[in-house]
Amino acid sequence: MSNKKTIIITGANRGLGLALTEKLAAEGNTIIMVCRDSENARKVFKSLQSAGLSVVIKYADIAIPQQIDTIFESIYNEFKSVDVLINNAAINIDGEKTSLETLSLETIEKTFNTNIIGSMWMSKKALPLLKNAAEGRIINFSSGLGHLTVPRMGPFPAYSISKTAVNSLTHYLAEELKDTNISVVSVDPGWVRTDLGGPNAPLAIEEGIDTPYWLATVEKDKLENGKFYKEKSVITW
Repeated sequence: MSNKKTIIITGANRGLGLALTEKLAAEGNTIIMVCRDSENARKVFKSLQSAGLSVVIKYADIAIPQQIDTIFESIYNEFKSVDVLINNAAINIDGEKTSLETLSLETIEKTFNTNIIGSMWMSKKALPLLKNAAEGRIINFSSGLGHLTVPRMGPFPAYSISKTAVNSLTHYLAEELKDTNISVVSVDPGWVRTDLGGPNAPLAIEEGIDTPYWLATVEKDKLENGKFYKEKSVITW
């Protein structure tokens, strides 16, 4: 990046969110870490600060819009603009053998509240700050399970449908914001060895952040607005 940026990352205290935080902050960018697990996040935050990185921490469960409202009250006071929003936080609590027939309403609600409603509300609240930036960007984490045009990788109905909805959000927002300075894309990071991906996933965390990092830092004219990316290339929905 030619200039140092202010970047909001949800789920920033572990997994892909933490790896992105560390890499982007190491380049001199300011990272606003949005974290749910306050105990773990405090330890990570202190470690990053001790390393001299520019990080700010905000505690919120993005499944609860009122908590998002609260953190943005302080973000608005502390920052005049934000350059990038990375909607990374997500959950998958379906279980491998879950079908729509066996899926509980509680699982549907918890999954959608975090994976899609949380991302929508984060985007809504960040828009005024993104519009104040020279060039704003929203990066939504989707999944191979969100595809409509490839064979299913597994059931996970609530998670899969929520990630398809994330792609829909990306497409919608890109159209709504097409005449502004804001670009919107979604990304499939691949199956990564994180708490969500599990120990049998083929990709290391460093590999999983390769494309999201590129999307956050590449020149705007290299991006196709509203598209779904994997391995730095546009893929079908």
